[in-house]
Amino acid sequence: MRPSGSAKSVGPVWAIAVLAVVLVVAGCSTKSQRLYRRAEAFFRQGEYELAAREYARIVQEAAGDPLADDALYKLAYLYREELDNPSGALRYYRRLADEYRGSNYVDDALFWIVYLQRRHLRDPDMAAATCREIDQRFPTYQELRGRVHLEVARAYMEAERLADAQEWYARVSEEFSDRPSIAAQALLMQANIMRKTTEDREESLALYVKVVEQYPDTEAAAAARQAVGWAYYDEKTETEKARLERLREQARVLENVPPIDEFPGAPAMELLAALRSLLRQAGTEVSMDQLVVSSGLPFTFTFAAERPSLVQTFYRNPAAAISDQMGFAYDLRTSAGGASVLDTATGCLMNNRPLLVIYGRPNARWCLITGHRPAEKELHLLSPGAQQAVKLSADEFLRVWEASEVPVLWPQGSIAGFQFALTQQQTQPDLVANMKSVVIQASLAWDQTELMRQPAGAAAHWALLEVLAQAAADDDLEQGEKIKSWATQAVPLIISTRRAAARFFADLAAESRGRDQTVLLGASDRYQQIANRWESLGESLAQMPTEAGEEGGEALPADRTEPWRNAVEAAQELASLEGESLRWLASSLAD
Repeated sequence: MRPSGSAKSVGPVWAIAVLAVVLVVAGCSTKSQRLYRRAEAFFRQGEYELAAREYARIVQEAAGDPLADDALYKLAYLYREELDNPSGALRYYRRLADEYRGSNYVDDALFWIVYLQRRHLRDPDMAAATCREIDQRFPTYQELRGRVHLEVARAYMEAERLADAQEWYARVSEEFSDRPSIAAQALLMQANIMRKTTEDREESLALYVKVVEQYPDTEAAAAARQAVGWAYYDEKTETEKARLERLREQARVLENVPPIDEFPGAPAMELLAALRSLLRQAGTEVSMDQLVVSSGLPFTFTFAAERPSLVQTFYRNPAAAISDQMGFAYDLRTSAGGASVLDTATGCLMNNRPLLVIYGRPNARWCLITGHRPAEKELHLLSPGAQQAVKLSADEFLRVWEASEVPVLWPQGSIAGFQFALTQQQTQPDLVANMKSVVIQASLAWDQTELMRQPAGAAAHWALLEVLAQAAADDDLEQGEKIKSWATQAVPLIISTRRAAARFFADLAAESRGRDQTVLLGASDRYQQIANRWESLGESLAQMPTEAGEEGGEALPADRTEPWRNAVEAAQELASLEGESLRWLASSLAD
């Protein structure tokens, strides 16, 4: 696992290869292996304190065991992320770095030590000392070293030691000039400090311009453009004619953007369709079935009887997750200001990339900005279902864009001003490996009790069962009508994602061999069964008797609760099948 720019985004990438070796040992498990399996099981169930206790036992009782460094790394992660004990995390990361110097986790451990020294201890000098240790022990790990140096500089910034911070940022921008995102961020922070500490406006502006000119495709460059502002460029423009000429040079209209498939009433599916259009424009062909599976939708279930659309809720940001899986870097930002979206669109289009936004009133939809002519103040906008983009004035677009109501589809998700674009493809995707990662993460998410403050996963099935049981026991007509309405709107969306999974697993099995193929075919069969069960349950719920006189005045059954009791049994079987299938698939793929 390598550190990324966001501390929270660096989760534990469990050592699947080590676990596979442990699990295939039949009849000769050691005590450490048994403790390890138990710890992993507790972690999957969300029992983090119990998992930490078992990992700690391995470290305490078998420090020389091959699993000890793996257990120590996961123990430190739990203390940092799940148990809110940064001091404990620091202690375990330090022990891993000192006592297991040959471990593959040492570089990550040292990164997190620096991070915690900055954020928890607020000690930039201690962070600097650890940074020097990383430089000595991992001199060739340029990406790691660059990010650690940025952490140290940030620590000095937060401690208001601006001269020290400026010195660190200058060193980073010079030493890591071949790492655009790192060097650009260092230059940007140098400019920000200079703007605060000097009255020489031209000196700080020169640094901002340097960021834009040397590293134009970075997030830092976009921030530098905003800091500089159009006023600076206008000052450098001798005539209005020259200014307009520059704007004309920035005009870009992309003609190679595929249409966005339309899914009325399903904003989650239209978001995936828009992402598919972005990927295809970037040269990567991908099916909707693959994107549905990659997003995790077939493995989630969120229930609220009055909000049927919640069944298509992601447990994480699908735009970022899918881009990572497909090997693309990306630019993700939010801003309530109109000027920023026009500037962002210009930068993306000049790099041959459309910009994804949420647009429309009263029903906002996921659209792509495929063209911008700044001199003419003209935008080209591609909407779901349209075969080509329409032209809008920039003012007209901004009036609607700034007032668009954004559908929140994942926790802490899209907010006003959402903007997303792909940048460069850095690696080629591994379909099987990506799918395994999605399923394993989904199996962990399934055991969480809430998503979007509503019952999710196994808890959502129990919530559905309770509503059905209430309708069966109380003969509650109002409740019955509510659940019928939910089934009519929500169940087709659920069925579509499960069938997408069944098709995708079948297609992937055709390209696989050996055990992977067997598992994938089994998964395809299971998710087809799940889709069929949901279809049967949905039809039953939609036809439930709830009002006297319906169906042309025909009399209701003497026992009108019997169909509801049958629905309870069907829903209970379905709940068991979904949970069992996901756990089976995660376990099978991890072996």
